[in-house]
Amino acid sequence: MAIGFIMQFDNLSTAKYDEIAKQLGYKLHSNGNYPLGILSHVSGKSQTGFFVVDVWDSAEEFGAFLEGKLKPAFAKVGGIPEPKVTTFEIHNRFPA
Repeated sequence: MAIGFIMQFDNLSTAKYDEIAKQLGYKLHSNGNYPLGILSHVSGKSQTGFFVVDVWDSAEEFGAFLEGKLKPAFAKVGGIPEPKVTTFEIHNRFPA
């Protein structure tokens, strides 16, 4: 079952987000080179920081990405605040 993640980073700048993407080897605004298991990803600046909303095939695939790639990228970039994370099971997704 697909699972959604809402990650809220207080005081995270767009520049820091872009640097994390660079560390991961992702070209912004493209459709290539994304991790196995991700179904969608959106992100943007809020009044208090930055939001990331992902949909993954499974929590296990997200967990593998988090431990194997995302946390190391956070460490290389440095100064990344601990996000508030909300998870939810996907009931409906459009487009499917």
